Amino acid sequence: MTYSVLLLGATGLIGKQIAAKLAKYQGQLGRVAFLTSSAQATPDKEAKYAAVPIQRVIGDYQDPDTYRGFDIVVCALATSLALEQIKYADAAFKGGVKHFYPTEFGFDLKHELVLKEPATFSEKIEVRKHLQEKADQDASIGYTFLMTGIFGEWLTTFNALGLSEDKSTAQFYGEPNALVTMTDDDDIAEFTVLSLLPSHLKSLSDRRELRVSGSTLPVSEYFDTVSRILGRDIAVTYLSRESSYEYEKKQKELGNEYKALFTVVGRVLGFGGSVMRNPDSAKYPEFKATSWEDVVTRTLA
Repeated sequence: MTYSVLLLGATGLIGKQIAAKLAKYQGQLGRVAFLTSSAQATPDKEAKYAAVPIQRVIGDYQDPDTYRGFDIVVCALATSLALEQIKYADAAFKGGVKHFYPTEFGFDLKHELVLKEPATFSEKIEVRKHLQEKADQDASIGYTFLMTGIFGEWLTTFNALGLSEDKSTAQFYGEPNALVTMTDDDDIAEFTVLSLLPSHLKSLSDRRELRVSGSTLPVSEYFDTVSRILGRDIAVTYLSRESSYEYEKKQKELGNEYKALFTVVGRVLGFGGSVMRNPDSAKYPEFKATSWEDVVTRTLA
């Protein structure tokens, strides 16, 4: 038994890494491809498409015919396209797809701190509900909700730690003892593809919530590790939850939607909302998670 997989969003931050892992494990799968909506995009986009190491399929994301011949769809789309997945899932199921991975790759949407931020996470929750309803109506349909905590490179490359340019100070919304789950970006892609292999996805109709954890540590240990590897002290100022709401409001008033979103993510992260409870990583003996120390060494040292 082998599954054929279609990837949506193959050139994004995590999508390009999932594409690489699909190529790596192609021998254990059937047809593997990624979808684009046009045969000729801008030169910049075409260059990105050319770098994707799996077959390219051209088609309308909302046309069931686009999905014919595929068993599984994996979405690695931008958060701004979350609700579009409802249309894509409906088309995919009509085209014969039986298993759907929505764009999650982040916090556990059932966590109480996540549920306190409906303006940010409600669309992903709506997609979940839609998939669950489709599965209730058709016993042959399944889905996988994959939760990972914060991406390793969000903490370092995208500086969710709030480090100063010289990395001698940091301002961080959160508490030093709050637990944070971090998973390396490459590990997220690896686990995603491992989870869809027949050895782990026993039936396309399975309905799964999978949690993966690279490192789960107190916030203070994240900073201590950076300090030790860089060989310098870091003076960390922990900012209150109340001040994060004030900053978010200010950024929205200025039209800085990205900074406002980043603040919400930081607030959930810094007060314990990223923790993966009972992670499934141990059920995958072939999965070897990258430690936070290794992420820091690779991206900051």
